[in-house]
Amino acid sequence: MAEAAVSFVVDKLGNLLVEELILLHGVNDQVERLRRELQRMQCFLRDADTKRKRDERVKHWVKEIRDVAYEAEDVIDTFIINAADTHRGRRRPGVFGFLKSCLRATDVVGRHRASAQITAVMDKISEISASRITYDIRNLEDENGGGVERRVPARRPIVPHVEDSDVVAFDGHMSALVEQLLHHSEKRSVVSIVGIGGLGKTTLARKVYNSIDVKREFGIRVWITVSQDYESVKLLNEILEQVRKYKEKLEQREVMEKLRDSLKEKRYLIVMDDVWSRDVWEEMKAVFPDDKNGSRVLITTRFLNVAKFADPNATPYELRLLTDEESLELLLKKAFANQDVQANCTEDLRSIGRELVKLCGNLPLALVVVGGLLSIREKEYIVWRRVLETMSWTVEGKECMAILALSYEDLPHHLKSCFLYLAAFPEDTEIQAGRLIRLWIAEGFIPRQGKGTIEETAEDCLEELAQRCMVQVASRKSTRRSIESCRVHDLLREFAVSGAKEDAFLVIYNTPNQDATSPPGPGRRAAFHNLDGLQGLIIPPNLRSLLAFDVNFRDFCAQFKLLRVIDLSDVCGIKSLPEEIKAMSHLRYLGLSDCTELEVIPSSTGHLQNLETLDVTETKVGKLSPTLWNIKKLRHVLVDRMNRVEGPPPYADLPNLQTLETVVVPKSWEGGLPNITSVRKLGLRFGFQDRGKILPPLLQKLHHLLSLTVQTTDDDVTIPSGIDTSAFPCHHHIQSMYLVGRWYSTTVGCHEFPPHLVELKLSDSGLEHDPMPTLEKLQNLRKLKLWGNAFLGKKMICSAGGFPQLQTLKLDGLEQLEEWCLEADAMPKITRVRMWECEALRVVPEFQRLPNLQELQLWKLPRELVDRISVDGGEDHYKIQNVQSVHIRR
Repeated sequence: MAEAAVSFVVDKLGNLLVEELILLHGVNDQVERLRRELQRMQCFLRDADTKRKRDERVKHWVKEIRDVAYEAEDVIDTFIINAADTHRGRRRPGVFGFLKSCLRATDVVGRHRASAQITAVMDKISEISASRITYDIRNLEDENGGGVERRVPARRPIVPHVEDSDVVAFDGHMSALVEQLLHHSEKRSVVSIVGIGGLGKTTLARKVYNSIDVKREFGIRVWITVSQDYESVKLLNEILEQVRKYKEKLEQREVMEKLRDSLKEKRYLIVMDDVWSRDVWEEMKAVFPDDKNGSRVLITTRFLNVAKFADPNATPYELRLLTDEESLELLLKKAFANQDVQANCTEDLRSIGRELVKLCGNLPLALVVVGGLLSIREKEYIVWRRVLETMSWTVEGKECMAILALSYEDLPHHLKSCFLYLAAFPEDTEIQAGRLIRLWIAEGFIPRQGKGTIEETAEDCLEELAQRCMVQVASRKSTRRSIESCRVHDLLREFAVSGAKEDAFLVIYNTPNQDATSPPGPGRRAAFHNLDGLQGLIIPPNLRSLLAFDVNFRDFCAQFKLLRVIDLSDVCGIKSLPEEIKAMSHLRYLGLSDCTELEVIPSSTGHLQNLETLDVTETKVGKLSPTLWNIKKLRHVLVDRMNRVEGPPPYADLPNLQTLETVVVPKSWEGGLPNITSVRKLGLRFGFQDRGKILPPLLQKLHHLLSLTVQTTDDDVTIPSGIDTSAFPCHHHIQSMYLVGRWYSTTVGCHEFPPHLVELKLSDSGLEHDPMPTLEKLQNLRKLKLWGNAFLGKKMICSAGGFPQLQTLKLDGLEQLEEWCLEADAMPKITRVRMWECEALRVVPEFQRLPNLQELQLWKLPRELVDRISVDGGEDHYKIQNVQSVHIRR
């Protein structure tokens, strides 16, 4: 694992020699020699990383290399900070002004000090290098004829990794569990799935939770993940949020009362995944009323005593290991992903597969991970034999962790860093891919390659981790089918946490009563989970990243000058950031989303010339300093669309900006436009009608635009007619549009929308004529939402052959809609329809004409209409009886 740390420092020094050439004046030659020395040591680390498992002396040698690499990083970063402070204090313009300042005595002293420190580091490297002969540590790259680093693979077509489709031997389990949930007793009862880690408890529970019969029978379904470090009040608030569909943060007594009231007289299913303690059920059981209507609680746990305590009268469902044949089937399914196993798998490979099954101990997680490893290898006997031989050192009783280690060691170093970084997120978190990718980039993990953006390369890295089964795909975007969110299996996260700690890659502070007197180690990054603040904690002084999850920071102090990443998303108690933040010259990422008390971003953020991402969504921040827009390296600026934050001034030169949303168009844009030509995701708010005229010249420049949001701030302002992109280069690239506000005419024309549009949302459009005859001609549209009086008419028709690719349709708040006609063969691929608050609807749509419809949500529709589709003799029930899952809420 140390290889990843040293490789990162080598790459970073190389980048600094290019990006900070001026600030490194006087020591750049030494920095280059230091980089080469570390690169030379890097060649021996792969052998050493393997041997340290069996030799404590080698383990110590690897630690020395890692520590000296970190020391080198500290010396260079500190020198750059001091040089930047000096340069900023003297305010000498241009390169020559700075070089002149370097002749001053204080600068000479600083360079001399840095030079001496670099020399000391190089002496340590020489000493460590000499000792490797004693431990017989070899340069494996020379022996294998390879270079130090494998190339990042070129962008490839995305092949979605669907976890559930690869499950083996779960059909019988599913049937038995569904039977218990639906027919066992009218009394509220607890059904438990019990088994060791890696058996597939969560996967099985999720399949049951999403099954057609379960969706149909339970009006309320809730999924929460408990894990070891839980707080009951947070779990209760999470359940209430899923039940009531909006978020609150209530105290224990209040949330228990509201939750019990919300569940009363309802048939509900509550899934509590990953329960470790009997206390969980003891603290929460009172909020689950027993109205003798067949409500259920489904628990997954590793511990039989937890299951029996939750319901002594029920028999826990104990998962078994897979049989040899089931194990081989699962392994080959993963190894030959998206291929015909029977046609492509030779008997020689099956023979190796059977031996691999034995080493995996028939454990599904181990089989999936090894299968993921084989999926990226050649399907040849000698290659699979080499994998088998590599696994021969596994220790009895620790086979799974050894297999995870094998898959980890097979990763290129940048993916090792990406994987270890997942340990920063709390257990069982659904991680948003956009946020993760921006963090990876800010950390410097993602190598630049080819013509695509670095974000696209990072997307490929996440895809590769998914293909290797190191992460689980939770959801995919409807536009480019790239990963939208992901999860990490408990055991894989446990492995990542262990590796991150061993390599001083990351320190996790995760309990309020954590012993603050004993430092956790020299971590480069710190993640804080469920704490009340930083007070009293011993935090490594040379942090590069600080990430906080659900923490109450009463004060935030910019005490870590070397930070590259600050992510305080969902942190309480922060109303403003200190002016001293300007000292953080290395800062790349400033994430403050969901800091609901935050009001002020200081003007000193304009000094952060390396800043790439600023996220202040879901905050009270209503203004950004004009100096912020002087930062040329900005790539992503996300602000809360309700706070009316003005966009950059017309003189702003932002050639790297990829995301800008959602900002108010300032009056100054009428006289000129900022340089944001690289933007791919843009969100604009228009507060004055006459400012709409800037949209055409702006869109004319945005050749790479993929997503466009346009919103008006007042009822008397219409969506600008310039939204018609047909004359602009971006017309054929835009895949997503979100348009909020009154349309500039009473109808829409097909030419006004890009031909490759995949996702469209219209809100408050006030259209008087049925938009469906126009919208159904969009050949690539997969997701459509009409919301909040987007349409004011009484009748809407979807004709035969229309919407050929549409999969999801949401009709919310169409208050005057009385009839929605569905002709035969309309929307042939639709799988999900939602109708909320269409309270004038008189006729039940012909849902039986949608053969692929799987899920139908009908909320707050007229009572007489709901009665007509009732299962108990409703005259229109035939229209929905073939839909797999129907949710009706009055």
